[in-house]
Amino acid sequence: MVGKFIIFKIEFKLLLLLISAFVFATVVGTVSHEYGHFIAAKLRGFNTEIHYGYTSVIYDSSLRGKDHFDHFIFTLGGPVQTMLVGTIGLILLFVFRKNQLASALDLKRWVFVFLSLFWLRQTANFTGWIIGYLSQGKFSARGDEIKLAKYLNLPGWSIILPSAVIGFIVLVIVIFKFIPIHQRLTFIIAGLIGGIAGFIFWLEIFGKIIMP
Repeated sequence: MVGKFIIFKIEFKLLLLLISAFVFATVVGTVSHEYGHFIAAKLRGFNTEIHYGYTSVIYDSSLRGKDHFDHFIFTLGGPVQTMLVGTIGLILLFVFRKNQLASALDLKRWVFVFLSLFWLRQTANFTGWIIGYLSQGKFSARGDEIKLAKYLNLPGWSIILPSAVIGFIVLVIVIFKFIPIHQRLTFIIAGLIGGIAGFIFWLEIFGKIIMP
């Protein structure tokens, strides 16, 4: 009975801290993803401009001579940055692992947790893609993974689905291998609230003002 009570316990102070952390991570994850596009564009020699939730190509002389491959690399830069950060975070969790299931995580390991959850962008994008189909009756052609599949002449789902599955697996590993049992429910609730709040906070309200 005591064990079951611990599993379903909510730590309200931690809940508030984690909600704030998820909001912050959503903003940082979104902007850093766009910097992935920006860096890839610079490597291919054309100019771009970073906005709150997308990176636009500047149509000037830098586009002269750019081909299909250049635009593919530009599109690839964002997902590569996001998945690379997520992978590094997960590796760091394993490297610095100790008996975490019985004790609270320290700040360093919480940082590694949030870095690893950069992978959740892939799962969230796939979920939004499916919701868009259910609500509009057709799959959106927008989104990095969809564009990458098109560049490679692959089915639209061929990149977004596998990466979404990997993102979900990473989430399961983080929750059940690295989040202490007595903090799991708090973490999950904070993730749902903070993730949605971060999306609204940045992509729907303040991002358009701060980085139009």
